[in-house]
Amino acid sequence: MDASATATSATFQRPDAASHAAPESAPGRAIGRAISRPGRPIVLFDPGWLFLIAGLAILTATVLIPAKDDLEEARWLRDRALAVEQHRVDRLDRYTDYLKSLDDADQSLIQSLAASQLNQIPSDRMPLPGATETGRSSASVFPALEPEPLLLNDRAKVGSMLERWTTDDKTRIWLIAGGALCVLIGLLPQAVRRG
Repeated sequence: MDASATATSATFQRPDAASHAAPESAPGRAIGRAISRPGRPIVLFDPGWLFLIAGLAILTATVLIPAKDDLEEARWLRDRALAVEQHRVDRLDRYTDYLKSLDDADQSLIQSLAASQLNQIPSDRMPLPGATETGRSSASVFPALEPEPLLLNDRAKVGSMLERWTTDDKTRIWLIAGGALCVLIGLLPQAVRRG
């Protein structure tokens, strides 16, 4: 017989020939022993999975929470810079409009400047009776040109205990070490009883 005929006959054996086959592999024998022994469960739960899952969760939190905190701080700084920029643009727009009105010799602007700067009014008008003296008030036009003061909000943080631990440099090392230890314990093989 050649080798191909032997391989074909080995794969197509009769059912009674399977009982005379070679002994089972080691995992098959272990399952057979677990089933045959009374008092021992068929499916064994390895508690190492709990350590592995907990260690991976701790390591993931230690990596992701500080990164998320840095991202939120960068977004807050960006929003703050955009608000400051918009405030400056509004200020420049107001000064540009004022300068354009001066260049165009806007009549209402000229009259208000004459009244505030030179304390003069047109000859066809009379001062209001009981009006306060304008001589004591500031003659500067610039406070009226300024936009409202910009109010910048402080950054709001959640402040959970896990966030404090993962963002603090001292406790972060301990979290990494504890997570790595849990992963190591989870990867250790399960103890086998002898006897």
